[in-house]
Amino acid sequence: MGNTTGIRFVSAAATVAALVFVLQGLADTTVLSSGSPGLRLVATVLAGVCGAVVLVAAVRSRDRRAVAFGVAVLAFALAWALPGALAAALYWVARAALVAFGVLTVRDRRGPQRVLGWIVTIAAALWFVTSLLTQTVPPPSTAQEVLVVVYAVPSALQALAFVAAAVLVAVPLLRTVGAGAGSLWSSAEIR
Repeated sequence: MGNTTGIRFVSAAATVAALVFVLQGLADTTVLSSGSPGLRLVATVLAGVCGAVVLVAAVRSRDRRAVAFGVAVLAFALAWALPGALAAALYWVARAALVAFGVLTVRDRRGPQRVLGWIVTIAAALWFVTSLLTQTVPPPSTAQEVLVVVYAVPSALQALAFVAAAVLVAVPLLRTVGAGAGSLWSSAEIR
C-alpha cells in the first residue's frame, strides 16, 4: 500500500470512528435514545476497530495528533464494553485525549483547521466539565424538562467535538475530492 493510499485509508478509518460517536452523541441527546442496543454495539465495535487502525498507524508514523485521536476513539469504544470503574476511567481518558487532539491541532495548524481545532478543544473540555458536573452535582430541579436538558448537554458537546474532529481527520480525503472536482472543472466543456 502506497503512502498516499495508506494516509487515505487511515483518514477514512478516523472519519468513520468520529462519525459513529457523533451519531451516538446525537442519539443520547434525544429524550428517547433511538436505536437498538445491538446496532449501538456494532457501531461501537466498528469505531473501536477504526480507532485501533488509527492508533497503530499514528504510533508507526510518530504523529502525536493522530495518537491522541486514536486513544480518544479507542478508549471511548472500549469504555462502552467494560464494566464499572474501568469504564469510567476510560471515558475520562477519552475526553482528555480529545482535548489533547484539539490542543495539538491548534498548535500545529493554521487557517480553518486551527479554527476546527479550537472547536474540538473547547467542546471536548466543556464535555469533560459538564460530564463531571452531571455526575457530582445534583440538578437544579427535578422537573423532567430540566433533567432532559441537563443530561443532554454533555452528549451534545460530545457530538460537536466529534463533528469538528471528523472534519479535521477527513482532510486527506477532502483534498482528494477537491483535486478531482478541480480537474473536472478545468476539463469541462461548459462553464
